[in-house]
Amino acid sequence: MSIVNEFIELIKIDVESKNERKLADKVIEKLKIIGCEVIEDDTKDKIGGNTGNIIARLKGNKEYSILLSAHLDRVSKGRNIKPRIVQNKILSDGTTILAADDVAGIVSILDGLRKAKELRDRCNIEVIFSVCEEKGVTGSKYIDYSKLNSKIAYVFDSPGNIGRVINQAPTKCVIDVEFFGKPAHAGNEPEKGINAIKILAKSLSKINEGRINKYTTSNFGIVSGGKATNVVCDYVKLTGEARSRDNEDLDKYLEYIKRVFNETAKENNTKVNININRNYETFHIKEEENISKLLIKAMENLNIKWEFTPGGGGMDANRFNNNGIKAVGIATGYKNNHTFKEEININDLKKAGDLVKEIIIEASKLD
Repeated sequence: MSIVNEFIELIKIDVESKNERKLADKVIEKLKIIGCEVIEDDTKDKIGGNTGNIIARLKGNKEYSILLSAHLDRVSKGRNIKPRIVQNKILSDGTTILAADDVAGIVSILDGLRKAKELRDRCNIEVIFSVCEEKGVTGSKYIDYSKLNSKIAYVFDSPGNIGRVINQAPTKCVIDVEFFGKPAHAGNEPEKGINAIKILAKSLSKINEGRINKYTTSNFGIVSGGKATNVVCDYVKLTGEARSRDNEDLDKYLEYIKRVFNETAKENNTKVNININRNYETFHIKEEENISKLLIKAMENLNIKWEFTPGGGGMDANRFNNNGIKAVGIATGYKNNHTFKEEININDLKKAGDLVKEIIIEASKLD
């Protein structure tokens, strides 16, 4: 089966975060046919899903080991996908996403494994197809990293033309802010109440958000609270996030917003609770590092023009780097992911499969 046909086959399988079962079963079947040993970990029990991370190994005759990775889940509106081919692109019919993010990564790895399987000298290959990546990079959080042998990883999960390498991704923090006002009857004695929604609005009007600088962004996107129009609102919750590729800059921003929230609450004779959870940490892989040199050589073998760039989103590479496995993200030719305009370039998709093979070839030359 060609990589294009396999891509179309897999995007037609209905999938969402925490419900990757059907796609996982099909991928497990394919990995076993290739000759991999396959296990499924117990992550489903920890996240409330129906599927664990799929971990496969294809043994070689060399001691060196590399890790290849993509994720099984997709964002919402990823059911009943009807792909169409227009010129050299694959698109959906415009009513769903395409799910190239990250089926393109899955089929690239499967295609590359098949092509590299018969190499006379080959390194050991570990494969992880993670779950629940689109929900806070959650699935890979629960991998037992002590059981992995690889010290470098290539994560096929990035938008852009083939050759784009994500060598930096940000730390992400989830920010929950609770404002406590004072209830009162809105018709009889509104002056006795303190409207928590109004305090929230005052706070947000003071805060700098969006793109803070070239390293840091923030967004406050969820507001929940209030019970009725005839009661002055005494409680409201604001949820947002902050991301940065510079942890020092991120810490300064977090201290700044905490100060604004606290000062505004004090000015209005009420209180606020602020809870900040660091979801995952930033990483930065330099071009002169061995993981990068190997990848560059593999791309040059295929006449792929390469470029190392920072990314704005988290990915499994964050988890790998934070657990002692150097990792970068690799683009597979798609763009407009997470939207109904998502598309993938067929030539780039084919090259992504070839790139997996070349990475394996170059890794197999190492002692």
